Amino acid sequence: MKTREGRLVNARFANLQCDMIRCEFKDYERPEGDNLSIQMHHYNPENKFVKQILAEFTEEDLERNYVQFSKMESLRKQMFEKFVERFDEIVEYLDSGTPAQEVVQKEVNLQSIRDLGNNSEDFFKLKLEIFELEEVKASKNRQWKAAMRKATTTLELLGLLHEVYATLENEEGERQD
Repeated sequence: MKTREGRLVNARFANLQCDMIRCEFKDYERPEGDNLSIQMHHYNPENKFVKQILAEFTEEDLERNYVQFSKMESLRKQMFEKFVERFDEIVEYLDSGTPAQEVVQKEVNLQSIRDLGNNSEDFFKLKLEIFELEEVKASKNRQWKAAMRKATTTLELLGLLHEVYATLENEEGERQD
């Protein structure tokens, strides 16, 4: 759809009540700078302009775009809140001049391994990494894999992982780890 503002590039409902449509138009005649314009229209399927919008974006599209926008806004809000919460740490890190590529290596000891199980996100990442190992992928032992999925501590998970290496060692007569 083309108008004097440009070509319609995106549309979504603007609110939860779905009574307003937010339209974005891109002006292709002015490629330089900010060439996006936004219009708001009351949602009336009988309106000529709204009919043109509905020819390119169905009601389902408008709803889906609104839901996606709302999810992104929620994520932005969470990230901003995390930024505000950790502002002092972030500023200290930036002021330190530490290059972004430099990875902070945590000390590995029994307590840090045990603590990994207390962080659900890190523990889940560890489980994913373990399930990507060829030895685990190749195993046909469903009970063992289920036990690993259900593991609640790092030591339990690593103990179960050791079973696959112990089994391979016994089958081939040599150590695999």
